Amino acid sequence: MYVPAVPRPRGKLIKHHLFPQEPRLAAWFRAAGIDIHQFTMVVPEHVHWRIHSGKGMGPGGAWNNAWRRFVVANPRPPSKDVIMRHAIELAFRFELSGPVVPYNVPITPGMGGSRIEAL
Repeated sequence: MYVPAVPRPRGKLIKHHLFPQEPRLAAWFRAAGIDIHQFTMVVPEHVHWRIHSGKGMGPGGAWNNAWRRFVVANPRPPSKDVIMRHAIELAFRFELSGPVVPYNVPITPGMGGSRIEAL
């Protein structure tokens, strides 16, 4: 099943960590059993700059700040399913779309293409 075509993103594509690399957050994800480098989303570079900006948001901008609020509300990590659902919620909130790939997978010309395959 395919979702209707979306425009091909303009500009350089880069990998955005869905789970931040900020040391305190990365340690929290590790405690939850999540390898942050397995979940990066291929997005246009200008989108990456947008989500990691924001005055008064601290390191990593608005994206990391949203995760810091989640971690403060959940000092003991909930299940992986709950954390993954929150990552998806944030992707929608920040208007992100793109393939999710491990960090070590190279970006290829077809990434960010014209269709999204539904599972």
